[in-house]
Amino acid sequence: MAEAAVRFLVEKLGALIVQEAINLHEGREQVEWLKREMGRMQCFLKDADAKKNNGDDERVKNWVTEMRDLAFEAEDIIDTFMYVKLRRQQPGCMGFMKRFVFIFHELVSRRKVHVDVQGIKTKLKELSESRARYGISNIGTTSQSRSPGGIPILPELIDDIDMVGFDDEKKKIGQELVDTNDTNRSVISIVGMGGLGKTTLAKSVYNDYKVKRSFDILAWVTISQQYIIPEILKGILSDKSETSSEDTIQTLSIKVCEKLKKGKYLVVLDDVWTAAVWNELRKVFPDVNNGSRVIVTTRFENVISIADALSIADPTTKLHKLRYLNEKESWELFLRKVFPRQDIETCCPACLLDYAHLLVQRCGGLPLALVVLGGLVSTKRQTRDEWHKVVDSTKGQFVESGERCLEVLALSYNDLPYYLKSCFLYFGCFKEDEEIPAKTLIRLWLAEGFLPKKNSTTTEEEIGSDCLKELAQRCLIQVIELEYDDSAKRCRIHDLLRDMCISEARESRFLKLYKNDTEDCPTTANAARQLIIFNEIETLNYSNSKLRGLFYGSTYNGLPFRALKGQLGIFKLLRVLLLSSSELDISEFPSEIKSLIHLRYLDLKIFGLKEVPSWIGHLRNLQTFILSCGGIEKISDSLWTIGNLGHVELPYSSSVPPPNMGNNVPKNLQTLEGVNAGSWIGSTLPKLENLCELSIRKVSNDHAGALSSSLQKLGRLASFSIVDGDEIHLDNIITAFSNQHCLKKLVLFGILNRKQLPHNDVFPQQLVEIYLSFSGLEQDPMATLEKLPCLKYLRLIDAYRGKQMICSATGFPQLLSLEIGAFHALEEWTIEENAMLCLKSLEIDFCKNLKMIPEGLKNVPLDLLQLGGMPKEFVTRIEENTGEDWYKIQHVPNIPFNLHMYYGVRHG
Repeated sequence: MAEAAVRFLVEKLGALIVQEAINLHEGREQVEWLKREMGRMQCFLKDADAKKNNGDDERVKNWVTEMRDLAFEAEDIIDTFMYVKLRRQQPGCMGFMKRFVFIFHELVSRRKVHVDVQGIKTKLKELSESRARYGISNIGTTSQSRSPGGIPILPELIDDIDMVGFDDEKKKIGQELVDTNDTNRSVISIVGMGGLGKTTLAKSVYNDYKVKRSFDILAWVTISQQYIIPEILKGILSDKSETSSEDTIQTLSIKVCEKLKKGKYLVVLDDVWTAAVWNELRKVFPDVNNGSRVIVTTRFENVISIADALSIADPTTKLHKLRYLNEKESWELFLRKVFPRQDIETCCPACLLDYAHLLVQRCGGLPLALVVLGGLVSTKRQTRDEWHKVVDSTKGQFVESGERCLEVLALSYNDLPYYLKSCFLYFGCFKEDEEIPAKTLIRLWLAEGFLPKKNSTTTEEEIGSDCLKELAQRCLIQVIELEYDDSAKRCRIHDLLRDMCISEARESRFLKLYKNDTEDCPTTANAARQLIIFNEIETLNYSNSKLRGLFYGSTYNGLPFRALKGQLGIFKLLRVLLLSSSELDISEFPSEIKSLIHLRYLDLKIFGLKEVPSWIGHLRNLQTFILSCGGIEKISDSLWTIGNLGHVELPYSSSVPPPNMGNNVPKNLQTLEGVNAGSWIGSTLPKLENLCELSIRKVSNDHAGALSSSLQKLGRLASFSIVDGDEIHLDNIITAFSNQHCLKKLVLFGILNRKQLPHNDVFPQQLVEIYLSFSGLEQDPMATLEKLPCLKYLRLIDAYRGKQMICSATGFPQLLSLEIGAFHALEEWTIEENAMLCLKSLEIDFCKNLKMIPEGLKNVPLDLLQLGGMPKEFVTRIEENTGEDWYKIQHVPNIPFNLHMYYGVRHG
């Protein structure tokens, strides 16, 4: 009896295996057909999308929407098929057993794929027939979108603040700020609709050197709609050492008030939406009759008037209501964007003047509209045909008020090449006014599959960087900081443009901002591809199994993980997961992530985690893995078996053992940060030939030989850091790069047992940024560093123990920024004539024996001089007009003096 049962079971299993093989073969053929068809659909959509946006034909819009949804559905079927296929490929005995345990489920899944593909074929046929039936068969035949890489990218990413037309207003505000007759704490409000230039005007005033020299304490805080009072108070404090994790609103308020009482302060509250914000914050701004000021920018005039009415004896509020630009001012601002760094009087070709005037008129004097439209036109060829198309696209006179700006923004969005639209919409996934790391954006775009393909010599990261540059050139985003290689480091988006992002993304079901757990749960057919959760919720009520991206929490604030408990496993097709949790008692890696085998981007900020489990290796598609967990103690070596892994950023934790990558190293790895030194440096590091950024901890002399040997084989390395190094031999490590041309950034933390830098002849000549800390050098490092021809950024903290330092004539030919700190023995610093002729920023901190500012500084074209923790005698000598060394720095426009108060010295 038992033997018959066993025979029956074996026969059934054999039949199932045969059936599975048949289904697998059929499933593969159908999915391959679907992949080809989806490629055709996507190509068609690129052209159809351009046609849709060139007119108001609702038939075309609806048809394109249906085709896009069908493409999404095809993508879902392919990913579902791949999910089943990948799950059955788990290695080992357990994988073999699971294959048979789930064999019935897999047969059902493959049957469903067959049915779904047939459904796609039916819908495609219906859509094809409907084109001719409803007279929309002419779409998809032409496209005006540029091919990737065809846009002339301008050499400079960061624009200077374009303030046109507000000179008189700036002068008035400046006078009100420095008016010595008005000793009351007063509020200056700048009011105007979105896009009028409130923030630009406020920044121009705030950065004015005469204004800055009139105040001891300065702070700029952006408020926005979803404000958090504790975060605003921390922003005013600015120095992280002034706050702690236990601070409440009450303790923060006391700290802010006490800080502001110490001197004359200027605080800017940018983008205030409600009177409630000012009413909550007013009490922390003390009035000690020293002429302190608060600037408030807002879209709503009643924000300040209501606040004043509610206050009992508030000092006077000075109102500045911004106007639209006149024709001359509009013309100047528009041409600045279309023809940057050219003469306004002669830059526009005569044949284009009439079109330029038409476009300027249609912006109605709104600065943001002029800037964005100018950015759009700057990407066009300078021909009448090209500009005529832009004029035609504006469809006559724009309507009044805010709608005028929305028309221009929509026009600029619609003009984007197809691949750039998705990249731009992704900005809606971030919080209002957030400063977004450029590399984060590019990696997310890559994970989502947004970036176009180019030639084999161009990396996907380079393509992403070009996309970011084009969005900046079109003035749809703003780059606010550059990297060492002049690529974008951080960027942000104007809140009106972000509003348009979210509006367009909702319409196309690109993303959804999840407000609370009482919302209606959408059906899969109308659900968004990205789900964004920034506010605290009790339970996630969202069951879209086709979700591609989940943003839970933000860079700055985490949310309780309990709301996601038992929910993550639903989203089987997730490609992107950013999870920031505020709970400190989560010690185990969320096990539901194990089933998310389509994940390409995983960013976890869960500070209670102790271990990364071995099943992390099951995430075979993972490209980016970022872990911010201060208490992490173990990271499974299976992480390094993921072949697609491109970027790994681990927490700097001394308790994590060095990685053991073995022979199956992730050869596509480009970024590796936070790993501890070990034997892998000699055995594995040389195999990581595509590595571009490397940061290692706990390097000692035991590793120095292997490290220098391995580094010589990493020809693409652009950034190298040693953090928490023990005493190490510097010569071999630095000279390992002497014959390489890619290394641009070098960061060395730790004592160097050689007390001087290697000779300039063997020092890497292509370095752009250097940061040395705790080096313990006994010979002047400037003798070597000043000869580096490409060096732009130099930071030396507790790196030199000598008493004298010399910057020689013609030294540092390209240096833009220099910071020296904790040179405790330094007594004399000499800057010879013609040294550092490009230097714009200088910071000197805690050099307690430095007697005076260098004489040669009077010849250096500084824009900013910052001092911190300097002795009283040093500070007294550079007091404005009265100090004996004032003549050396009187040409510097920006010298914050608030730090002088640490020594009881007040400016002016």
